[in-house]
Amino acid sequence: MHLQEEQYRITIKCSRRLTVAADFCVIHRRMMRKPGLDYYSQIFRLLDRAFAPSGYESILVKNLRDNLKISFDFYIEEQGRVLAYVCYTTAYDTERTKIGYHLAPVAVLPEKQGQGFGHKILSESLKTIGNSLPVYVLGDPNYYSRFGFKKDRTQKCSFAPSGDHFMVISRGGPLPARDVGYEEEFMG
Repeated sequence: MHLQEEQYRITIKCSRRLTVAADFCVIHRRMMRKPGLDYYSQIFRLLDRAFAPSGYESILVKNLRDNLKISFDFYIEEQGRVLAYVCYTTAYDTERTKIGYHLAPVAVLPEKQGQGFGHKILSESLKTIGNSLPVYVLGDPNYYSRFGFKKDRTQKCSFAPSGDHFMVISRGGPLPARDVGYEEEFMG
């Protein structure tokens, strides 16, 4: 199924008092946008369904949201129903200096998987957050390589000591060797 889309330009208020001009897309009347507080209950249910039987992802996003640790997050909705969600948080070095973003989690309603929503929310959100800092992901290399993520053995992650599933989009050339840290909410 090929999704038709229309592009628009809007301003999105992001966490930490950051405002960015951003593209969002309407896909058959489905919009990708920044969630307001009224949408998080649907997002938590989406995460619980997409990652069942684990409840970790919805608890993670709730804790990140409550502690103002979400750098960017977006959802695709249709007629008030959340179909897909993606979250980005700050990536740190060992000195707790911001070095980029982590993409996690991303989810699509089980009955909507395989229809292009995951691809669309990832590709559009990666465009929206800009090209200045690296974006890290811990996941399936076969899937995330479609979006430009590559293994970089100089970037170390405690969650993936072998480095086989830890990838990065480097937006400014080669990266210095370093350990890449997460927000503390990921440790719980």
